Amino acid sequence: MLLKQEHISKLAPTETVFGAASYKQLFLLLLVWLVTGITLGAVAIPVLALFALYLQNQGRHIYLFIAFFFTLILSDSRLYALSFSQDLKTVLMLLLLLPLLFAKKYTLALDFTKSFHIPFLLYISFAFFCISFSPEPFTAIQKTVSYILLFILVPVLFYSLYQTYKTYFLKAVIYLGVAVLIAGYLMYLANPMLVMYNLGGRSSGALGNPNGLGMFCFLFFLLYFVIRHYFPKLFSKKENVIILILIFSSLLWSGSRGQTISIMIFLITQFLSKKNKTVGVLISTALGLLLITIDIDIVAIANTLGFEDYLRIDTLDAGGGRVVARHFAWEQIQKNFWVGRGFGYTEWIYRQHFYELSMLGHEGNAHNAFLTVWLDTGFIGLILFIAGWGLLFLKAAQNSYLAFPIAFAIIASNMVESWLVASLNPFTIQLLMVLTLLIFIVKDKNRSEQNLNLKF
Repeated sequence: MLLKQEHISKLAPTETVFGAASYKQLFLLLLVWLVTGITLGAVAIPVLALFALYLQNQGRHIYLFIAFFFTLILSDSRLYALSFSQDLKTVLMLLLLLPLLFAKKYTLALDFTKSFHIPFLLYISFAFFCISFSPEPFTAIQKTVSYILLFILVPVLFYSLYQTYKTYFLKAVIYLGVAVLIAGYLMYLANPMLVMYNLGGRSSGALGNPNGLGMFCFLFFLLYFVIRHYFPKLFSKKENVIILILIFSSLLWSGSRGQTISIMIFLITQFLSKKNKTVGVLISTALGLLLITIDIDIVAIANTLGFEDYLRIDTLDAGGGRVVARHFAWEQIQKNFWVGRGFGYTEWIYRQHFYELSMLGHEGNAHNAFLTVWLDTGFIGLILFIAGWGLLFLKAAQNSYLAFPIAFAIIASNMVESWLVASLNPFTIQLLMVLTLLIFIVKDKNRSEQNLNLKF
């Protein structure tokens, strides 16, 4: 039977009440969701949209939110059988908007003050202005609208669902991530060709490519770390061990250097900040500046530590595709330095030069969120983009010492990937969930208590 909403809402935030068995119906729904999509293909989009409306009308808002997150994960895959999720995710986002537009008709109590859109109003406004220069204005409009909608929908729904379902909801999110990582191993057992990449050297798991799996592991670890830190009794010791093994084994299996380093940065900076927030921030900033300004011989270090295979030193020594991508991005930025050409321009310009870039060893886009923002919305847009995220992390830092360590790790991750600029992916949504927790749900002990503990 479905758990009654009235019972769930009365649970204390730190209680451990629900075991994995309590989520059987939720994951049966996701399995049916997946099978329907694979079986019906494009026809599944209206069928699943109607089913989503049914869930909404029945007050099963937690199921719809999890189904949306699940669909975003499926949409990252390159398997043709999952291509239905590409269009479905847009439809689901619009359906999730309905409770916000017609709040009185839905059973979920929504708190509209928990939106993150205000710090990004200037950035989004400028992004709309840049669309006037876009080679694909319709695509640019879609991407711009979906980006700001995510900053409204996810925090409001996540906070409201937590207020209603408490830790049952948090566990559902984590269990979904665990299921995705397990699915990667099951797919390998079924057919290694489904997940293995680059002649079997790296795995994409249930994601679209190895870097996608690495980004998912990185962000899922941050989400899990925050939840476990503030709700230490939520998972059993056995569950914690299984979750950590799945995350780190999948991360190593992906061979993602950037995301591995990002997790290391987070672990180091959170350890420093835990002892003293101010000292931790200062030392972390100094370390970040050193990494940027000093030419560290990473090849020699990796050879010394025996990590040359995992870090793929041959590509580092040759420069690698990302060096080509960044050089090309910088050339294009000079043509539109202050004002960009709208959301999606980076993807468009890289497609236009696909052949010449592939001959130089690069396929894809800029692989750097900040260069992507610069290309899309110019230097003015980049400043507004950084300011928007900076305000969110400053708010989070008022409640949690984890805010700045997470910020440093996010910066490191986006120096080699561009997921922070996209809306309908399985990555940005996880960061917004983390920030919703830090800004609106959890809080560190007061400073006097922290200082007293440090003295002893």
